[in-house]
Amino acid sequence: MVCIICRKSKNDMSDEHVIPDSMKGFYHIYSVCKGCNSLLGDRVDSPLVNHKLTELYRFSREVAGKSGRIPNPFSGIFFQEGNQDTKFRVDVDDKNELRVKFLPTVNIKKNGDEIESIEVSLDSDDEHKIDGILEKLAKRHGLPANSIIAGDKKSVLSTEGVKGQWKIDTLNFKIGLLKIAYEFAVDTIDGYFDDPDAIDISTILKTANYKRAEEYVKIGNGLQPEVFEAYENYLDLSSEKHYLILSSSQFGLICLVKLHDLFAVGVVLSSRNYLDNFSTIIGINDINKRTFNKMTLEEVVKQCHGPEYTRFGYHFDTEYEAYLAQQEINSPSFKYEGTEQAEIPLFDESGQKYPLLLHELLPSLKSEVKYDGDWFIQQYYFTDTPKYHVKSVNTGKLYRVMAFEISNERIKKI
Repeated sequence: MVCIICRKSKNDMSDEHVIPDSMKGFYHIYSVCKGCNSLLGDRVDSPLVNHKLTELYRFSREVAGKSGRIPNPFSGIFFQEGNQDTKFRVDVDDKNELRVKFLPTVNIKKNGDEIESIEVSLDSDDEHKIDGILEKLAKRHGLPANSIIAGDKKSVLSTEGVKGQWKIDTLNFKIGLLKIAYEFAVDTIDGYFDDPDAIDISTILKTANYKRAEEYVKIGNGLQPEVFEAYENYLDLSSEKHYLILSSSQFGLICLVKLHDLFAVGVVLSSRNYLDNFSTIIGINDINKRTFNKMTLEEVVKQCHGPEYTRFGYHFDTEYEAYLAQQEINSPSFKYEGTEQAEIPLFDESGQKYPLLLHELLPSLKSEVKYDGDWFIQQYYFTDTPKYHVKSVNTGKLYRVMAFEISNERIKKI
């Protein structure tokens, strides 16, 4: 079997998480060899998984990594406001809560070459370490261990603010998003693996070329949920899910990647469009249900909508003709020939049946789509020539039609 990263024939394929396991990814593929899997984890997934925003996300949701530990997004040294000599660190305790700890400081006062006093400041939780610290100081300065006599001890409750700096990666993490998009496309679209852009992307991933990843990850800066606005009527973008969307575009084949509340970006995977406008493929990673499913956009829309309703718009030459016709059309017993699934025969003025049924004619008609609140409405408009009619089952009368409407209400998001 050929590995999709190194593109060599291998017999040691492994379990590859398309979305990293530590980000609650449940999409598995088995087309990456062990060596490339290890490389991806160390050099491609790592900038994404260990991004400061990802650490905050994992900490807030208590998502442990492979080591079993929850990351500490506040690791590093912090300072007391107005006093750079007073340092702190922020630890995560056994209850996964943050604990600000004062770092030990030593102040040695000398009179010439002689040490007069040693002042040790440390966190109250570390008070038991004082003897060990003094012993090390005595050894470092060549003093007998018993020459340091404990003096006054005092406790100070600090109420000053603690501040520090974060460095936020704006480049390297994008290669992890590129990997997700590439693996989703290779696993989903026949023929994409041999695309010239796909070959180039696999090289970028294999060599962990962070800079070149930007050549493909270029729709949004990685932190813009706006790239998913076109799908907000059907996807529950505030839910605990990751979304992947393969679609055609003006750029070619693209993959939109949204990792819950973290990252959202568009990846241009090829200058060629492999999908038509009706073949968009959506991958849904449900964090709570621990599942990953692929659906077409059409399937998503159908699941989101309730029952379908249809109706015709009629044409009448005079108000009196309209009045007479409405007596039958508005009656509960009114029914025209055909079925409710738009398999409806159409007739000319003389009652001759046209060769095409309504559902076969609709794609050729002028149409528009609109939304009215939660209602999705498709309207089709018939031409003046030829003229189209439907036939009443009860009376056999012909009624000229000018429009056909299909509507359904959105009852949920996925």
